[in-house]
Amino acid sequence: MTSTLDIIFPKTADNEYRGGAIAFYGFCLFVAAGFFRSTVHLLLPDGGINSIASIIIFEGTPNPNDVIYMLQSGGGAFQMSFAALNALVLWRYRSLIPLMLALMLMQQFFICMVQIMHPLTPDHYTYTPPAFAGAVPALIALAVLLYLAVRKSKAH
Repeated sequence: MTSTLDIIFPKTADNEYRGGAIAFYGFCLFVAAGFFRSTVHLLLPDGGINSIASIIIFEGTPNPNDVIYMLQSGGGAFQMSFAALNALVLWRYRSLIPLMLALMLMQQFFICMVQIMHPLTPDHYTYTPPAFAGAVPALIALAVLLYLAVRKSKAH
């Protein structure tokens, strides 16, 4: 029987995915969402901060929003790189899907931690930003997908 660590960190990377179909298609959905999210953060003039997340526009000289938009676009550049890596895994190295799910789960955990450590109140936005509302459900979904990918792989 294969250990969980051997499934998440395979000795060789190939294009044979041994996990469950639900985990595979769930991974595909997260990859597609990652490309959409990263494109928004990278290319929108406000990085989606005001137009999508409804974060208020701050006043000041120099304009503090320019710094926020630059940081958001930089985050979008990182997200685009991660989405491209996930697409590469889907195309050529499917045995690494459990590893990528584990990394997505870790990233989502850190996103939840940031929201706890640096909470924004309704004074900062017009309506609850999608990333706030979806943080915990995404964390749970990724944990379930990783479990399904590992469980099915162990059965092989």
